[in-house]
Amino acid sequence: MRTRELLRLHNTGHQGINALFAKAHSADWDIEHDVDWSQAVSADESLVDPDWNAFGQTATFRSLPDVLKSRVTRRGLGRTLNMLQVGESVAQDVCAKLALALREEDYRNHAVAQAMDEARHHLAYRRFIEKMNEPVEDIDPGIEMTFDGLLATNDPLEIIATEQFFLESFAMTIFENLVRYARNPLLRQIVTLITRDESRHMGFGVLYLAEWMKQRSLDEQINFARRWLGQILSVLSDRPGPIFLGRLLARLRAAGMDEADRIAPQLLREQQAINATDEAEVLSGRRIPHLLKSARRIGLLKPEIIEALGIVQHPLVRVAVESRISDDASSLN
Repeated sequence: MRTRELLRLHNTGHQGINALFAKAHSADWDIEHDVDWSQAVSADESLVDPDWNAFGQTATFRSLPDVLKSRVTRRGLGRTLNMLQVGESVAQDVCAKLALALREEDYRNHAVAQAMDEARHHLAYRRFIEKMNEPVEDIDPGIEMTFDGLLATNDPLEIIATEQFFLESFAMTIFENLVRYARNPLLRQIVTLITRDESRHMGFGVLYLAEWMKQRSLDEQINFARRWLGQILSVLSDRPGPIFLGRLLARLRAAGMDEADRIAPQLLREQQAINATDEAEVLSGRRIPHLLKSARRIGLLKPEIIEALGIVQHPLVRVAVESRISDDASSLN
């Protein structure tokens, strides 16, 4: 970038993206003055309702002693917050890349505003983890590989598709569940503020990619959709199973439960029943995941695309398309 290039920056005039930048100021919050850090984080509290855990809503888990459930829940929360805080640092780095790579004024403005948001989020998570005052579990190798891949790329499309579209849409469910199940007032306060910012970041990804799709040939749209719909459908089909159970059993053992393995089969059977109920709720259209909504808004689920990919009858695709038709019909009445 040179000075003369900066003199020639142009604004796309995209009302939605320009509105997001304006909202970044009107909805801004101060980590020092808008968060009450004097609120306690006691050493013996779970911080979120134990139902928040994978397997937390099974009858077997609910029957465990409260002190055991609290320790396990707190341990799981620490792992999640550790993942989120490093994710915010990754997002801050890639937003800095976007600000340098993009030539559209409104796109650059949003990237800079988001980088500031991510820095604030990282600090909020880190300070809360410090108040927990205990070691936290390391992030998973798979998550680390995803973050490393994102940090390694300099392609704006790859960054926005991965960060603002895929990861932000996926994380919205995590944020919403933390707010829903939070027992600690400080945790609920900071995650509520962060969720408000993250919805704006997700919005940028959706608006940017929707414009990108409009300007590309059908073959280019299909190739783009092939990659991202494959990941989306894979993620949304993944429900708590043996891997999550392994983590839970390790935490139970660390908390002093010597016979954790004995209850493993029952936990898995009960969770599988819960998984079936959750899946039925999604397939009925009562709850459409954020990733599917974002994919639909971008245009990945257009008839010609899903037909070319051979996924017209995929249950998740079908419910997303049908719910869109239902929404459109309701808006006309």
